Amino acid sequence: DVFFVISGLLMTDIIVTGLQQQRFHVGLFYLARAKRIFPALIVLVVSLLGAAWFVLPTPDYQELGSQSGYALGFISNIDFARADSYFDSGAHEKWLLHTWSLAVEWQFYMAFPLFLILVNKFSRGNLNWIFAALVGLFVSSLAYSIWLTPRSPNDAFYLLPGRAWEMAAGGIIFMLARLKR
Repeated sequence: DVFFVISGLLMTDIIVTGLQQQRFHVGLFYLARAKRIFPALIVLVVSLLGAAWFVLPTPDYQELGSQSGYALGFISNIDFARADSYFDSGAHEKWLLHTWSLAVEWQFYMAFPLFLILVNKFSRGNLNWIFAALVGLFVSSLAYSIWLTPRSPNDAFYLLPGRAWEMAAGGIIFMLARLKR
């Protein structure tokens, strides 16, 4: 949870500062995120698949292969949302369960710059409007998460719409500091 808040703060800083200085390029933003995440994820997946070849029975190895594909596609959170809870007894057998948060993070990286670019464009760079949009994102995502939790706890836990409020909180913290200047 704290990681999501910190990420929201850092990404808001990168994007808003870049937009204000008219030097933000969404493609370069995506490339920078990919360069940071992909190499380590690929090494992790290849290492696990290599080690598991010697210790897992075929059905379990096939399941790890499936999880690997979801992890590399940054959609493991969607797969895990359809399965057991994070805290169920079967969860300890999912070698890549921890990649759910990386998938949420990647999905946030894909959507958040577009959101801020649109807000920036329509507000003509007005920081108060950007702040208000982040507050709106925070409130709507938190309300959705609260509503969704008793109805579908896995979706609330694993999926971006129920988690976006945490990243928006980081963005709000950044904007409060920026607006105080």
